[in-house]
Amino acid sequence: MAEIRSDRIQRKSVSEQIFDILKEKILTRQWQPGEKIPSETELAASFGVSRLSARTALQRLSALGLVEIRVGDGTYIKESPLDDLLLEGSDLLMSVRTEDDMSDFRGLFEQSYMILACERRTEEDIALVREILDRMERHARAGELEAYLEADNELHRSLCEIARNQYFSVVYKLMEKTFIAQYRINTEYFSHLPQNSLNREDENYYLLELCRGHRDYLEALIRQDAAICVRYQSSYLRIYKENRHVRRKKQEKTEKA
Repeated sequence: MAEIRSDRIQRKSVSEQIFDILKEKILTRQWQPGEKIPSETELAASFGVSRLSARTALQRLSALGLVEIRVGDGTYIKESPLDDLLLEGSDLLMSVRTEDDMSDFRGLFEQSYMILACERRTEEDIALVREILDRMERHARAGELEAYLEADNELHRSLCEIARNQYFSVVYKLMEKTFIAQYRINTEYFSHLPQNSLNREDENYYLLELCRGHRDYLEALIRQDAAICVRYQSSYLRIYKENRHVRRKKQEKTEKA
């Protein structure tokens, strides 16, 4: 069972202080996922506080999804203690997201993790990205939009992980719902560009065109040159932004007429 120091704390916002101490132990992995932590009785004795204060702190940890309280057994650290926190944060970002701000952020974020990914990629990483891109193309040729979008998100999430920096991975997970929403919106707007076709039998079918552009991410990894995909991504986001504003103005004129 996990141990805790018996340091007593000041009786000022007691449950808050206990909560902060326990949360830090969980987030810094001093207590490992799946590990049983001291009971409310043991925490109360250790900190020299009431059982109610200890119980309140444990309940807050449970509400955040950091621990699981098993009646009659004890309290355990969740296997993925950050997941619930990140999902809640993602929902919040979805509610305040604006298209232009998100597009700007995504551009800078992708450029940053691609620089590290190109430096740190392995042959296994290259093989993984190639497999995902091949799958995206199969979905595109079959006109399977939902499957294509799932693979698109998998591609960007994998590229972020290839950067091998935990902060990029955490930010991606925090914003994943927002990213997915923008991938969909971008893809839908891209389909309306005059040079693209909605007919999947055509060579310029919009999903196939997107697949061809996404191959630059693979080429960037192979050649360890992030500039290759940055050029494509910057151009794509610029076209998307310009087209979106043009369509919005046309829509506003139609509504006023």
